[in-house]
Amino acid sequence: MTTIQRGSRRQVEPRTTERTEGRPATRNEPVRTNATQDGFQPATSGRAAGARLGATVGAAEVRTTGATPVAPAALSPSELRAAEQTIALAHDSRDATAVAEWLKNNPDPAKQAAFMDLMFQYGEVAGGILDDVQRLPESDRALLSQALDNAYRSGAVSPGELSGAVAAAHRGELPGETHEGLASIVAGTGNPDLIETYARREMEIVRENGGYDQQRSAAVATALAGLPPDRLQAFLAANPEGMADVIKNINAAGPDATYSPALGKLLDAAGRINPPTAESLKVFTDSVSQLGENRESRAAAARFFTQHGDAVLSSLQDQSGSLGLDGQKKMSEFFARTLFSPPQDYPGSDAFRQNVMQRLETMNAGLAQHANENPPSQDAKRSARLMGSLVGSLEGGFQVAVDELNKRNDAVKGMVDLLFSAKSLLPNLPIPGAGKLKDLTIDQLQRWVTSNLQEKAQTPAQAIPFHRAFGEQIANPDLRTDYDAARGDAFLNRQRGLT
Repeated sequence: MTTIQRGSRRQVEPRTTERTEGRPATRNEPVRTNATQDGFQPATSGRAAGARLGATVGAAEVRTTGATPVAPAALSPSELRAAEQTIALAHDSRDATAVAEWLKNNPDPAKQAAFMDLMFQYGEVAGGILDDVQRLPESDRALLSQALDNAYRSGAVSPGELSGAVAAAHRGELPGETHEGLASIVAGTGNPDLIETYARREMEIVRENGGYDQQRSAAVATALAGLPPDRLQAFLAANPEGMADVIKNINAAGPDATYSPALGKLLDAAGRINPPTAESLKVFTDSVSQLGENRESRAAAARFFTQHGDAVLSSLQDQSGSLGLDGQKKMSEFFARTLFSPPQDYPGSDAFRQNVMQRLETMNAGLAQHANENPPSQDAKRSARLMGSLVGSLEGGFQVAVDELNKRNDAVKGMVDLLFSAKSLLPNLPIPGAGKLKDLTIDQLQRWVTSNLQEKAQTPAQAIPFHRAFGEQIANPDLRTDYDAARGDAFLNRQRGLT
C-alpha cells in the first residue's frame, strides 16, 4: 500500500483491467487514470481555502433540501494519516471496500464530510474509487451515497470537484470502464443538483468525443434514474441532443448490450413522469431500437407501454388516426423484441401480453358502439385505423422475428402465448380454421400455429391471420375497410428501419 504525502506529486500508473473467464467483463470496474495527470496531487478546487477542512460553510453552499447538511470537521493528524492510507489502499486495490469501512468506523457526518473533502482533492482518483463498488453490498453503497450527498450539500465537495472526479481519459471503451459504479453511487444520493452536475459532465465528454461512448452513456442513464420525476422531465427537456446521443449508444454492442441495466433504469424513471410528456415518450420510442436481447431493457419497455400505452400510440399517430410510418416501424420492432424473440421470460412478460390483448379488446368494444352508423364518425374511423395499425404492427413484429431475426420457433411460442393469454379476455374470439379460442388448449394452439406456418412458410404472418380474428368482429363495413387498410400498411412497413 502506498502512503500518500499530501502536497507531494506521485504518478498514478494505469491499472490493468481484467475479465473473468467464461463471462462478460465485470461491471463497475475502475476507470483508468490519465497517465499524464498526477493521480494523488490534490485537484484545484475553485473554492477558497477557508472552505476546506473544519471551515464553516455558508448557507449559499447548501444546494438541496432534506436532512440538514453537516459541515466537515477538522481531522486530527492521526485521522488524516489514516484517511490518506485508506484512499491509497482503495485506489491501489481497485476496491472501495476500505472507504466504506472507514465511513462505518467513523459514523460522525462531520468526519465523513472531511474524508470526502480529502478524497475529492485528488480529482479522478475519487471518481475511480467510487466506481470500484462491484464487491460492496447494497448497504455499503448506500453509505457511500449518503456521505457523498452530505459532503456535496455542505460544500465539502463542490460542483467543480465532482465534475473533476469524472475521468476524461479514454472513451469508456476499455474492458471494465463503465462508470456505472460511480453513476450508481451518484444516483443513490437522491440529490438532484448533484446528479445533474455529474450527468452533465459525462454528457459533455460524450459530446466532445463525437457523440459516441457506449459505457459513458450508460452511466448517464444510470445516474438520471435517481432523479425525481419533475427534475428528470426538466433535464430531458433541457438536453434533447445529449439525451439522443445517450440513448443511441446504450446496448449498442458487446456484453453491455445484453447485461447492462442502464436503459431499463432510465425507462422506469421516465415512466414515473405522469402524465407522460413529449420528452418521456421520446425516451421510450428512441429506446425501442436499443432493446436488443437485454432482458431488463425489455421488461422496462413493457412496463412503460403497459402504463402509458395510450399516450405512446397517440404520439405516433398521423392525421388519419393510423400510426405514421415511424410509428409502424417502432411498434413492429417493439413487439418483435418483447413478444416474439428471446428472451421472452423477462419479469412481467405475462402481464404485458394480457395488457396488449386487453387493449385490443377495449378498442374492439369501442368500435362495436358504432356498428350501425352510416357514415361512421371521424373519431370512429380514427379508432378503427389505430386498431388496424396496432394489429398490423403485431403481425409485422411476428414476421420480423421469423425473417429478420431468424427466430421462428421463438416467434411461434410468442404467438401461442399471446393468443392463449386472451382466453380470459376474449372468450368468443374465433380462430380461423380452429374454432373458438376459449375451447383451445395451449397444445392445440401450438399445433394450429405450427401447421399454418408449415403450409405458408413464405408468409408467416399471413399464415397466422391474427388480423381476421379482430377484423371479422367489426360489424360496420366502413370501419372494417379503415381497419384493413391501416393493418395492411403497418404490416408492409414492418421491416423499415429494423435495428
